[in-house]
Amino acid sequence: MKLRMLVFVLSIGLISGCATASKGAGFREVTQTVEDRTGFRVHWNQGTPEDAQVTEKLQALLQEELTAETAIQIALLNNGALQATFEELGIAQADFVQAGLLKNPVFAGHVRFPDKSDEGTNTEFSVSQDFLALFLRPVRKKLAAAQLEEAKLQVSAAVLGLAAEVRSAYYTLQGAEQTHRMLGTIVQAAQAAVELAERQHAAGNINDLMLANEQAAFQQARLDLTRSEAEVSAERERLNRLLGLETRGTWKISDRLPDLPAEEFSAQDLEAKALSESLDLAAARQEVLVLEEALALIRRGVVPSVNVGADTEREPDGTRVTGPNFEMELPIFDRRQAALARAEAQLRQSRQRLSALETRIRSEVRTALDRVRISREVVERYRSTLIPLREKIVAESQKHYNFMLIGVFQLLQAKRDEVDAYREYIEAFRDYWNARTDLERAVNGGLIAGEMGPRSPAESAKRREGILHHHGGNS
Repeated sequence: MKLRMLVFVLSIGLISGCATASKGAGFREVTQTVEDRTGFRVHWNQGTPEDAQVTEKLQALLQEELTAETAIQIALLNNGALQATFEELGIAQADFVQAGLLKNPVFAGHVRFPDKSDEGTNTEFSVSQDFLALFLRPVRKKLAAAQLEEAKLQVSAAVLGLAAEVRSAYYTLQGAEQTHRMLGTIVQAAQAAVELAERQHAAGNINDLMLANEQAAFQQARLDLTRSEAEVSAERERLNRLLGLETRGTWKISDRLPDLPAEEFSAQDLEAKALSESLDLAAARQEVLVLEEALALIRRGVVPSVNVGADTEREPDGTRVTGPNFEMELPIFDRRQAALARAEAQLRQSRQRLSALETRIRSEVRTALDRVRISREVVERYRSTLIPLREKIVAESQKHYNFMLIGVFQLLQAKRDEVDAYREYIEAFRDYWNARTDLERAVNGGLIAGEMGPRSPAESAKRREGILHHHGGNS
């Protein structure tokens, strides 16, 4: 009977040690959030048989011409930095499990030898447990659960952020490659012009000034082409890096930027939707909740810690005494006032950050909306006005040249102006799709067919099938 308290304290420690941390903790919720919002799939590489299937799927996707969607899917499955971010879930889950565990009981033993041979050895054994930890355990678990929810939101936001970054890099590379091809055409035209100018100069038909102008135009076109080549290389490496590929890949992307969508999304209540859909904002709100719970835990922890347990002692004469014991911290020097002040300051800081983030999201949505609207207007103006005018000027210049009303260099200049307009037209397309991607990033979701917001599970599954199953089965 005397040892019941000792056995009870020990059993509490043994039972609480049975909890284990799950390797896939919280990942199912992250996966569902990503699929509902974008239709893409994510995979956490944890040394499972499914890892090999994903690797095979990646190789199959890389063998075909990449679209923006397949590039995003590859990045979400293969990006090393994203895989590192997924480990935040494991860390948060481990903290959650740890919060539910009691502190290990403390066992102590003393053996005292007598100074006389006719006296017995004195032995004392005790076991104790932090009694206050029993009462603070629910509060610690609540705090850890809030931290786990915050980690899920942050990881989900990181996935969507990577998807937007890949889409932007894809469109930028498309625009750079199209521009590079257009500049190649300009170089060819400039080379033909300078060769003609050199022949006419040798024949005495043009002066030194006209020849120098054509030579300068040719060299400038070559310099522009060289810079463009460097830009293509840098943008390709950027996308390659986001795809998580260690070596310079041989993958190819579509030749042309997509045309403008037939319909734009509705701007009505877009700010309110962005605030409600933003995972960054949800994570910031969760951070405030975490700090509130942490502050509550510190305030409860102001009570001095108390250890209770039992001990048993054998006297030299053979008598054994057994009974409870306790230890209590004396809050003389440290009464948690510094920790309390720190927690209060962190909570105020988090609330201010939350307010600033709301302001930033509103501003980013308005800025992105303006960029989308203006970029679309620029593209349409090029398409409906400037490009047709440049084409008309070239056609009319050709007629005037045929009737010997203008010289060949004027005709070539008209053609160069037309090609320059096409190049700027391509850049305008690129700017539009980047602006649209920035808006998608601001609202943490896809912009499909003029609508914004989470997709239904059926829509997510259909899109996922279009990205993955079309390229060779399930993964």
